[in-house]
Amino acid sequence: MLAARDAGQEAGPSDPGNKDRGLQVLFQELCQLQAKQRKLKREVEKHKVFEEYLIKVLEKIPKGYNQGEEPEETPVAAMVEHYGKLFAVSQDIQKRLKAFLEMNAVHKSLESLEEGHRALILRLKIRLCQLQRRCHRKQEQWQQLEHGFTLQKDVGSCENELLNYVQVAINDMAWQCCSAAHAVPRGMGLFSKLDLIQEFMLDKMETVRFISLLTGPIVCWTANNPNNQGLRSYPRPFRKHSVSEDSTPRNLFPSTQTSECFNLS
Repeated sequence: MLAARDAGQEAGPSDPGNKDRGLQVLFQELCQLQAKQRKLKREVEKHKVFEEYLIKVLEKIPKGYNQGEEPEETPVAAMVEHYGKLFAVSQDIQKRLKAFLEMNAVHKSLESLEEGHRALILRLKIRLCQLQRRCHRKQEQWQQLEHGFTLQKDVGSCENELLNYVQVAINDMAWQCCSAAHAVPRGMGLFSKLDLIQEFMLDKMETVRFISLLTGPIVCWTANNPNNQGLRSYPRPFRKHSVSEDSTPRNLFPSTQTSECFNLS
């Protein structure tokens, strides 16, 4: 720096180029010095706390230790070392406290997660129980439906068998009711066969009644006698088909205007 300054002075005012170079060198040196000054200022501000602390410590030191340099330097160095250790311990404690606070926050978040997990498990268990109950009800309903379907199928088969038996019985009765000359037509329906059986039974009853009237004792009475009102005859039930004229006569008794005759047996 001094060499550059001397070189600038030796060049003199006659050389403007050297003067500019010297100014540039000086400007660079000024910038470097300002940077060093700022750095030193930061360092001073950084250690100002310790300086103030040491000043306060020196103020509190008893006056008897100020007589010699050695007795004064020894307690100050010990105190500085002691407070340096305290400062290191304080920083370590702060780090541990920060770690403890972080761990406490993590522990609280973990507890909240555990509570949420327990609540979720409880809700899932309740939902699972509901689904199991619904599944059991559906299974019972399906079993009842299967049982009802099986029972209905069995009843239907029994009804079909019974209907077949009834049809066979009606066919046999219709075949027995028909004479040898008049066989049962193949195309005759079930109700037509029932009508045929009914007609045969009515004819049979009429025949039996007619025979009993012919073979039993006859009692005659006048129609105007009030004591014989209970023995009057009643009209025969209506039949779909009329009885053949060859089997029963149309006029069995005398006219009811004068008298009526019935079998008492």
